[in-house]
Amino acid sequence: MAPALNGQGQPMFLIKILDTLEWTLKFLCTVVMAGIVAMLFYAVVMRYAFHMPPAWTMELSRYLFLWMVMLCAVVVTREESHIRMSFLVNLIPPKPRFVWMTILRILMIGFCYVMIHYGMAILPVVSQAKSPTLEVSMGYMYASVPVGGALMAFYLVELIVRSVVNKSWSIPDEVA
Repeated sequence: MAPALNGQGQPMFLIKILDTLEWTLKFLCTVVMAGIVAMLFYAVVMRYAFHMPPAWTMELSRYLFLWMVMLCAVVVTREESHIRMSFLVNLIPPKPRFVWMTILRILMIGFCYVMIHYGMAILPVVSQAKSPTLEVSMGYMYASVPVGGALMAFYLVELIVRSVVNKSWSIPDEVA
């Protein structure tokens, strides 16, 4: 039995998985950002009102910020909402523009590969070190780089496949 397709010829189950992952990432980024704000507010109150600054808040907020940045970069990659200057790209005719955008996405996948490869290479080394205040493995912080790279590469492949299937020779209207 053939998989159910949406109006653009894409498998529905795969779209649902990708959409669910994107929603989950957005939710995590929102929760992490709220957690960082709450922790830093607590730290400021404790420092200036009670003169007892908690050391763990700064360290934990740094770790959460790094994860939030990497996960938000994944969401921005899927939405194609990175900051870009598209006035030159808009001057290129549609089919060469498609080729150009595909080449850029492939180069981005190459960069994601570098993030994954070197992120995984350094992980065993940094995992042995403990953070000064929380005394947890530094590997948790550094793991955000290969995880973010893998998820970005995953969504970049989706963008390439979607543009080929839809025969979309132009860049999204929001960016133009």
